[in-house]
Amino acid sequence: MIVPDISQDAAAVADHYDELDPIYRQVWGDHVHHGLWVTGRETAEEAVEALVDAVADRLNLEPGNVCVDIGCGYGATARRLAMTRKVRVTGFTLSAEQGTYAAAHPAAGVDIQVRDWLFNGLPDASADAAWAIESSEHMVDKPGFFAEAHRVLAPGGRLVVCAWLAGTDARGWKVRHLLEPICREGRLPSMGTREEYEAMATAAGFTVTGYEDVSAVSPGRGCSVPPG
Repeated sequence: MIVPDISQDAAAVADHYDELDPIYRQVWGDHVHHGLWVTGRETAEEAVEALVDAVADRLNLEPGNVCVDIGCGYGATARRLAMTRKVRVTGFTLSAEQGTYAAAHPAAGVDIQVRDWLFNGLPDASADAAWAIESSEHMVDKPGFFAEAHRVLAPGGRLVVCAWLAGTDARGWKVRHLLEPICREGRLPSMGTREEYEAMATAAGFTVTGYEDVSAVSPGRGCSVPPG
């Protein structure tokens, strides 16, 4: 696990997104995450929506499903899937600014809460599906992130995680000059490897059924895991 040399807690993450709110919306748009480029000819908006749709496909979303968006940002992903897949979504963000923006753009079936996922307050086994798109990196307690997802998901539910991951054997200059600066500037308490993520998911009770490295065509990586 790559850990930066300064503390990055939930309050620091919230302050980061609140402070940079106008810039993030201008640069990243409402989704605030990378996209999935399949042909290389997609626009940024098309690629972002392609990633959202790919996540929905891997979750096997069906109309009426109760879903959780862990680290929902401005709620755009939740709104898109509520509209296109006819599901209900509860989203969680640490940022008050993101929560305010989401409240100003309401959508049927979407509830956005400004609350720490590690203390989400959802009942046990209350959701059919959950996803975290480039948000698990911000979690101080990554084992807790997986444990809460497993607790909240009903038996047979599924979790998809899209995450920035460190290389398995990253060391030396890669850690000092690439990974640690990314963690510091991006307010990432730590950046795990694929093996560490799979181990944490398994320890929480999940069975890992798939992993896809999409960095060759777009930034970011993802794995999908259902409760065991």
